[in-house]
Amino acid sequence: MENLFEPFTEELEQDFQLRQNIKEIMTKIEPIDRKLSQMVQTYHQVNSTVTYQQLLDEIQPLKPQIDQLKLLIKPVLYYKYRDYWKFSITQISFSLIFSYWVEKKTLLKIDQVQLILGLDENKPGSFSLELEDYLIALCNLSNELSRYCLNCVIKQDYETPSLISKFISDLFAGFRLLNLKNDIIRKRYDSMKYDLKRIEEVVYDISVRNLIKK
Repeated sequence: MENLFEPFTEELEQDFQLRQNIKEIMTKIEPIDRKLSQMVQTYHQVNSTVTYQQLLDEIQPLKPQIDQLKLLIKPVLYYKYRDYWKFSITQISFSLIFSYWVEKKTLLKIDQVQLILGLDENKPGSFSLELEDYLIALCNLSNELSRYCLNCVIKQDYETPSLISKFISDLFAGFRLLNLKNDIIRKRYDSMKYDLKRIEEVVYDISVRNLIKK
């Protein structure tokens, strides 16, 4: 019986050590996530000066940490450990997508995000931004833009809400084409219609008050 369990001890020890190494790397990734989240919130301030380039500068220390994770995690074990970094990578992606839209008024695509973060192409076992995580980031974008839309009015920016309205309407229509199996994404997608409703109410209010320049 001892001979049977002896290999288990070694395997468990290796697994424990690997998890500790991942946690150590995450202590360097998570502060980057928090910093970007703080920067996103400053966009809602009246005198915000934050730029997309500043967010890009903040994520430079992220790439070496992702490279370390790639070295640690064999493709066959990727899904066993992915929950350690899944949330942070999704949130970092959202922050970049939001900042990019505010500045460029267009969507940062999944392959662009992967390139920026130094992630691999989206295929099984690769260290990538998974499609489901990208879709969650887009749901986060919808929610944040609905809030940003109202704050644009406070800042007397009456043009951007109409752009947000069209973009979120197109995004919502795009999601409707998907056969969503993931319960989390489906629930987040359902909440997008409330984001769109709030945005449309803001645009309507601007319109009836004749605040948009002809």
